[in-house]
Amino acid sequence: MINHISIAVNDPQRVADALAEMWDGAVYPFPPCPGSFFVVANDGRGTAVEITPTGTVIVPGEGLPDENDLGTPTEEHEARFVQSELKPKYVATHLNINTKKSIEEIREIAKREGWRVLVCNRGEGLFQLIEVWVENAFMLEVMTPEQTARYVEITSPEFMEKAFSGAFDAHVASTERSENLSLIG
Repeated sequence: MINHISIAVNDPQRVADALAEMWDGAVYPFPPCPGSFFVVANDGRGTAVEITPTGTVIVPGEGLPDENDLGTPTEEHEARFVQSELKPKYVATHLNINTKKSIEEIREIAKREGWRVLVCNRGEGLFQLIEVWVENAFMLEVMTPEQTARYVEITSPEFMEKAFSGAFDAHVASTERSENLSLIG
């Protein structure tokens, strides 16, 4: 289970409110990063998203605490949120969430916010989801209960083994060919 993720956006409060609406969740301040919010899904599992201002990055702390004393205060050694000059428009990171809402309800929320939204048939119809482009820059995949049920079905070990039987061998063979080619030059 993934417990939470942090994403950076231009308007953290607005994005937090929209995400909480999709989840029937709640929004709280997130003090470790000024101007940020913590959105908790109402799923009984503690699933959450930290919504931070664009340009926020996490950097490691310095030094290490005494590893033999698990009760040692660690604040000075912990990762911290800082602002960076780097503010990419798009990132490879994206998030897939479940909702109890319908496709139309998610479309309405996204359209009200002015965000691109479309229902996608991934894998040539293997499964479906709603692609919501938060602030038209961050991809949020939203799945209704029916879409989630299908996703759970196709990500089971049994389905994956059957679907990808032989694919691993082909991937390894392709990788070996690429490595050999780079040795030539």
